[in-house]
Amino acid sequence: MPDKDEEKSVVRQLFAASTVGIHFALCTFAGFGIGYALDDFFEVSYLKFVFLALGIASGFVELLRVVKKQEDKKDAGTSAGDGSKNK
Repeated sequence: MPDKDEEKSVVRQLFAASTVGIHFALCTFAGFGIGYALDDFFEVSYLKFVFLALGIASGFVELLRVVKKQEDKKDAGTSAGDGSKNK
């Protein structure tokens, strides 16, 4: 039977993975929305694409942050359990 700490760890990882998708979608839509509003305000037609690209880029940055955080947790867990690795 799995340990409760292991179950919590799996749930936390699933939660982190699901928030990446939500952040990615929200960043993309927010970028497009801001660009669309600025297009109307300045009466141009290209800002929505510029801000859409910025929104997509910020979604990828968030994805990389979550992946790095998970790797750091994984590395910290393996190096703490293995004393011979640090010697």
